[in-house]
Amino acid sequence: MSTLRWLAVGAVVCVLSGAARAEDKPDYAKMIVGKWEITKADEGTVPVGTIVIFTDDGKIKLTGKKDDKDVAMEGTYKVEGDAFTFVIKEGDNEHKDTITITKISKTEMSTKNSAGKVVECKKKS
Repeated sequence: MSTLRWLAVGAVVCVLSGAARAEDKPDYAKMIVGKWEITKADEGTVPVGTIVIFTDDGKIKLTGKKDDKDVAMEGTYKVEGDAFTFVIKEGDNEHKDTITITKISKTEMSTKNSAGKVVECKKKS
């Protein structure tokens, strides 16, 4: 009987610790929503100072400067696990990519695109 009790206690501990680990994982879909400013970016990505807005309904908007001209682009995004895929229209062209979130907090986010290029940003609101 004692062995059965220990097995039951062990099973409960395993279930509870598994649930705790799942809760420790950030909810990327909720944490990404807001206004972010690009603070550091590898060449060939997005210019430093660009503002990226993620809405809770899956829309993305970028505003910034490119070649000393104001630029604004809009599109959609979808979070899956620790990554998001976006589609942005720039004139008649569409740009698609999958971005892996390597670090996220309430105030900072670091990402890596499919080519391994890194972008870091700080949350503005």
